Amino acid sequence: MSLDLTFLFAFLAVFVRCTAMILVSPLYGNSVPVNVRVLSGAAISLAFVPVVQGSIGPSPTSVVELLLFVSREALFGVLIGACVNFLVMTVQAAGAFIDLQMGLASAQLFNPTMGGMATPIAQFKFMLGVVLVLLLNGHHLMFQALVQSYSLQGGGIPDSQAMLLGVVALLGQLMLLAIQIAAPVVAVTVVIDVAAGLVNKAVPQTVPFLLAMPAKSGLGMLALAIGLPGLVVLVQRGIEFTFSSLPQIMGGLGG
Repeated sequence: MSLDLTFLFAFLAVFVRCTAMILVSPLYGNSVPVNVRVLSGAAISLAFVPVVQGSIGPSPTSVVELLLFVSREALFGVLIGACVNFLVMTVQAAGAFIDLQMGLASAQLFNPTMGGMATPIAQFKFMLGVVLVLLLNGHHLMFQALVQSYSLQGGGIPDSQAMLLGVVALLGQLMLLAIQIAAPVVAVTVVIDVAAGLVNKAVPQTVPFLLAMPAKSGLGMLALAIGLPGLVVLVQRGIEFTFSSLPQIMGGLGG
């Protein structure tokens, strides 16, 4: 491996794509300094250059072509990182559904990974989702998708319609996954609400909805604990669908 202009151009291409992916993906998070993430992207890119150098197109011959090429590389990296981010945010959305049903939606905690506020169960689900993605080798599949993205045909002109259809299909499946993750707790809380409504019709003086709050919290936590093993299966399914959808999404970058 010689340090010539061809190698430097290949390193630039992989560095832009890999760094964009790392900055967008949730595996590092906003709590990690940007310079650490950029240096990590440089180290990973240096390891990938010999693997993908033959798949990188010819060097640009003008400044405009160089800008278009860099933009295309960044777009590929953002797409890969954003899809992984969508997967983890799906688990967080399921936690938000649970908090809403359990009456914890008004409690807000700071999420240092995302740099924003989140409800308690949503933050717990987010952190657990990141751990599960790592345990299920989601980060390995992310880097594998990065390498395989160089085998996709593309001339640098985005086919926005095909890309949009792929993203919409992925988001639809992930939202269904979020509902499935939250289903056990939501089912328990809905049954409690229905029972409280029936009691309220029969004996309005008892104020059953106030009495139902401790039951929703206790039984909701129990259902959450019982449903944790199923979360692993659902996250695994989400990982498989996410990375199987990536070629279709990135294939929308025109050929």
